[in-house]
Formats: sequence, structure tokens, C-alpha cells
Amino acid sequence: MTAGSSRIQNVVITRSKKGNAELASDLRQRGFNPIPVDTISFLPPKTWSGIDASLKAIGSYDWVVFTSVTGVEFFAQRMDELSFDMPKGAPPNFAAVGKSTAGALSKLGVVGAFTPSSYLTQKLSEELPITRGRRALVLRADIADPAMSETMRRRGFEVTEFPIYRTEYGERGDDARLDGADLIVFASPSSVEGFCKSVAASKLDSYKAVRVVCIGPVTAKAAREHGFDQIITPKVQTFDSLVQEIEEMNSVG
Repeated sequence: MTAGSSRIQNVVITRSKKGNAELASDLRQRGFNPIPVDTISFLPPKTWSGIDASLKAIGSYDWVVFTSVTGVEFFAQRMDELSFDMPKGAPPNFAAVGKSTAGALSKLGVVGAFTPSSYLTQKLSEELPITRGRRALVLRADIADPAMSETMRRRGFEVTEFPIYRTEYGERGDDARLDGADLIVFASPSSVEGFCKSVAASKLDSYKAVRVVCIGPVTAKAAREHGFDQIITPKVQTFDSLVQEIEEMNSVG
């Protein structure tokens, strides 16, 4: 296991199975050896009743807000299952936490979704434009930080929020592949939690000596709270910037 400033080769990635596959492909193309650990999986909500009612009345909302590509994917799947058409024009307006989420919405025909100046949920809640109407439908993970919706309410929005998907953590195990890790990548607070729950307890402290790259400050905060102290974050909260940051670490390492 490698700590300090040595050259990076073996990169542990800690997303869902699908997310790991996407990130692993990018890392391999750039000469790294990705070690995927599927720390989390995403499941449908236990009940769709409230969500379905809101989707049926989606035109009554001024904003529909998404904080992840996964949320958009579950939204699209449910709209299709219910044979609901995507709304044409406003209302509602759509908001996305960042360009990847906005890109997922564009595949559904949503053009020009609002994105904040920084790809953070708190920035999204602070910068979401106040339209004539202030009804907002927020569709995100079951374990999402409530601070975003609280900020929106303080600004005068009438927020209806549903968990459009559930996060499930992997089982704990002893994965010998991790012993050669040069770097660990965390893409969300849930991936930090999932990693700590999934690796062998006897080895967890030694993994905390490895450098980590976190996609943003909220994830970095979660990593610090779990005992990681060699934390780097990219300048922009995107996976492209994250991979570029890893490359730059090698150029100076």
C-alpha cells in the first residue's frame, strides 16, 4: 500500500457498478490501472405513490430539480413506465447540479437546464432563480443532505421532495487487490460511507493512509470525518477534472 507522493498507477474507484465501469474506462485510456470496488448500488424507492402523483401533475411545478445523473435516469424510467410525456416548454423549468446531470436531461429533450456557478447542491439551492411561481419538485437520493431543500425554503420556495432512488451499501469483505492502492477516488459522501462499510475492518486504518481524490468539498468533508487526511479535490466538480487532477499529480509526483 502506498502513501505520500509516489507515482500513481493503481487507482481504487468506489462508485456503483455502472459508475465504476465508466470511470475505469477513462482511467485505462490514460494509462492507469483502475481497481473497482462497487461500494453502492441504486434501487427504486419503496413506494412510487407520492412521486407518481407529482409526475402526473408535473406541469404544476415551476421547477424540477435534480442533483445527479442517477436521479434523472430513474425519473426517465418512471415517466416511460407511466406513459407520461415529457413536458414541452415551461412550466416546469428544470435545474441540474452540474453539466453531467444537465447532459442527462438533454437526452430527454430538456434544453437549457439551469446549473449553478459551482457544481454543488448548496450553490444550486442558493442560485436557483426565483420565478413568478415558486413551486419546486426535488427528486434525488434517499440519503441526500436536507440542507439544500432547507435553503430553498428559506428563500421562499415551496419544496416538494421525494427520494426517487435508494442507496444500498455493499457487504464487508477482504479484497486483496486494494493492498497495492496508490490512490482512492471518492465521488460522493455515500461512496466514502460505502467504502468504509465494505472493506475489512482490520485493514481500514491502513487504507486511510492512502491519498484520496474527492470530487468536491462535500465529499472531502465526509472523507475527513471518516479519518482520511491526504485529500485532494479538483478545481471543478466533474469527473473530467477529477481524472485530470490525477494526471497532474503524476506529473509533479
